[in-house]
Amino acid sequence: MRRVKESSPTRRGRLMSGAAVLALGSIVAKIIGAFHRVPLTNILGAEGMGIYQLVFPVYALFITLSTAGIPTALSRLVAEHRARGEDARKYLAAALFTLLALSVFAGALIVALSHVLAGWQGNPSAAPGYAVIAPAVVFSGIVAGLRGWFQGEMYMTPTAVSSVLEQLVKLGAGVGFALLFLPDGGSAAVSGALLGVTLSEFVAACYLIITYAVRRRRKGGAREGLRLDAEERKAMFRTAAPIALLGVIVPLGAFSDSLIVVNALGWGGADTASATAMYGLYSGPVTSLVNLPVVIAMSLAVAVVPSVSVSRAERDLGGVLSKSRMSVKLIYLIGVASALFLIIFGRDILSLLYPALSAREVLTAARLMSVAALGVVLTGATQIYISLLQALDKTKAAVKSLFCAVCVKVILSLTLVPFIGVTGAAVAGVGMSAVSLVAVTAAFRRYTGERAEKSVAQTLVCGVIMSLVALPVREYVPTHIGAVLAGAAVCFVVYGWLTTLVGVFTESECLALPFGSRLVRLRRIIRFWENEYER
Repeated sequence: MRRVKESSPTRRGRLMSGAAVLALGSIVAKIIGAFHRVPLTNILGAEGMGIYQLVFPVYALFITLSTAGIPTALSRLVAEHRARGEDARKYLAAALFTLLALSVFAGALIVALSHVLAGWQGNPSAAPGYAVIAPAVVFSGIVAGLRGWFQGEMYMTPTAVSSVLEQLVKLGAGVGFALLFLPDGGSAAVSGALLGVTLSEFVAACYLIITYAVRRRRKGGAREGLRLDAEERKAMFRTAAPIALLGVIVPLGAFSDSLIVVNALGWGGADTASATAMYGLYSGPVTSLVNLPVVIAMSLAVAVVPSVSVSRAERDLGGVLSKSRMSVKLIYLIGVASALFLIIFGRDILSLLYPALSAREVLTAARLMSVAALGVVLTGATQIYISLLQALDKTKAAVKSLFCAVCVKVILSLTLVPFIGVTGAAVAGVGMSAVSLVAVTAAFRRYTGERAEKSVAQTLVCGVIMSLVALPVREYVPTHIGAVLAGAAVCFVVYGWLTTLVGVFTESECLALPFGSRLVRLRRIIRFWENEYER
């Protein structure tokens, strides 16, 4: 790759604009998802959420297996063809046909293996949930394919809107069905909640199909053949295969939890009900809160892939590096503050959102969160580096890194959970994230020479100072809601001022962010000595 030109603020602005749309939609969707789990936890209880969370990682794994890296490959190919002014609809047709075939097979396999899977997980009560959620795999394949197409066109709105719509339906239908079936028992209520997931995927698929049809009709244009020739099929397979391997590994880590944690707690002396309840606390309230900031990283990661792929196709090293630098800085900026806030105010947040949990369960969940929150920074940064490696066509390096990390997680889970309980699962998750981040960062640096130690160190120092200021708020504000709101306000002001003071972002980088001109004015006020120097 040769250096052609530096990426302009306009190009970076388009990246961040697309990322902002995705991030906004994902944040709203994740907040709705968090609220979905709040009433669901209060309806189902810790044990019911444990059963729900036994089913969900398996569902996520089968979705990944059935999509086989095709949506990300599609977004890359569409972005590259779009940059050359070529129509790429035949790639969409091939992708949707393949996704539909794989998804139908995966859905049927879930139903056939439902009792076997539940037995392996140590709780036969999970079996009916698999039959209920199996059709969602089929609809998810359609959703994934159309999202990949729109992201390749750098049109992020349908992905954002469909994500919000999906979560709204999951909230309304899932909670409604859970309440409707609750008189028939906890297992029936869990099946009702999972039925809401299936309905939400159906609605999202319908929305994306209609959006595509309307947009295609408006754009018009000449029709082209929708069949790929042999070379094009090979190109799509070469792009999708390593991405598919990479996509399987992360859900495989969650799937390993669903197989190991309940059984390992049993080896340590816990009965099935209490083991499932402990797993429910970790994988339900704790994981959903910890994943809230991570979703911003994932939204940015999705936007990075097609944008950096275009720069790579144009042999624009400056564009690759500037977009990468911005993305990494943003992830650490968001991740450090979020992780420390969750560690400091985790107990208050859990008490506020989950009143149905007992005091002992809240304390257990808060302890788990103080460990799991470290994964916010590690997982978010890992996601960005993985997406950058994908965009640079270096997916194999990410596959090797994540495979080693999952092996570390499995070993730590098997070793720690029987002796220190469910906290061992949280430690194993953080260990996996740490190993994967070190490996993918080293791989990215090897291919690009890009280093981020200075900005990362600045962000960490700012986060530590923010925490020291926030600690008195937690100690002296008496109510949970008061502590969370006051703590959020103090952290936002202190952290924002400190990161601007040390200059984490340059003026040109600020201009590429949403509300860029206002951020630049604020930066000049805080860093006033630069203006004096210029005069």
